[in-house]
Amino acid sequence: MAQEQVVISVVDDQVEDMGSVVEALRQAGLRVSEVLDSVGVVTGTVDGDALGNLSTVPGVAEVERSREIQLPPDEPTY
Repeated sequence: MAQEQVVISVVDDQVEDMGSVVEALRQAGLRVSEVLDSVGVVTGTVDGDALGNLSTVPGVAEVERSREIQLPPDEPTY
């Protein structure tokens, strides 16, 4: 199945133990791209088949699929 880019929010009371949460996310199939300790956010990619596993990890508040938004080019001003 296709790779999904995800943004994971960690519950406030688990931010102090981000290392354990990140390791559990890896065990659940996440390939970690970035850990933002100060705000309790982890980003990465996961096989679509394993996407549901991430939300069952203790300490995870929310799993969101990343979306790319492309703005149209600026129109010239005259």
